[in-house]
Amino acid sequence: MSAVELGGRRVWLTEQEGRRPAVVLLGGCGVPSALWQPVVDLLPGRCVVRLDRPGMLGTPWPGRLPRLDEEVATLAALVGRTRVPVVLVGHSMAGPHAEVFVRRYPELVQGLVVVDGSVEWDLRPAGRRDRALRAFWLVAARAVQSGLRPPPLRLVARLGGRVVVAAQSRLRLWEPMPAVAALGDPDAAASVVAENGAYTDQLRDLDRVRAERPWPGLPTVVLTAAGDGGSSWVHAQRRLADLLAARQVVVEDSRHLMMLDCPQRIADAVRAVEEEA
Repeated sequence: MSAVELGGRRVWLTEQEGRRPAVVLLGGCGVPSALWQPVVDLLPGRCVVRLDRPGMLGTPWPGRLPRLDEEVATLAALVGRTRVPVVLVGHSMAGPHAEVFVRRYPELVQGLVVVDGSVEWDLRPAGRRDRALRAFWLVAARAVQSGLRPPPLRLVARLGGRVVVAAQSRLRLWEPMPAVAALGDPDAAASVVAENGAYTDQLRDLDRVRAERPWPGLPTVVLTAAGDGGSSWVHAQRRLADLLAARQVVVEDSRHLMMLDCPQRIADAVRAVEEEA
């Protein structure tokens, strides 16, 4: 484990040495890399790299809402550290990061697994309301960063993280969640708020990249958690799978944090895209 400078930002990498191609695990908004451990355990002997974006695990939050381009630049620098091609696994909000990377650098990727990736269809153009919302989210992130300095409030933030994990998985609130302690750090909490504030803008930027860069046709699996959004979410994910010429796998017994609920499905998907390549 180490903090490194990638794409102009300080991030944290957790690396397991082993057989290539490397599997790069990218968590969604506020998802500490330790939550991927059940998947890593199912990939013995493999090179596995986990990324914690700025603000997590003691790295500084940069003090702004993250842009899609800088997320992709960080990912490009990460992939540049390892032997290519790699298998990318993008969860939730990191799904768009991985998709854009594949569209821009297809020669560096062997396959893609999207785990309950973020999708929004028919987004309207940004307007004055969106500028006001960006300012609100930035103020909120800075307020959280400064407000969580007292240790008692950090405990409250950790409890909030525990509630969110329990709400998005099959875990019970009282079950062990060691990775959630990281969310009590002021920079980590500010990062989570900032990433939420960047959500819509990043998906608008994704739409622009889709219009400019055709899908290269790499082996892709879209894993859809059916335990939260029901049929409408499954349909939205099917549109994503169609767009990426991917195979959709609907995981009925999983909620959003599939790496906790059904890690075997993710490990199986990694092997599937490798075999197809």
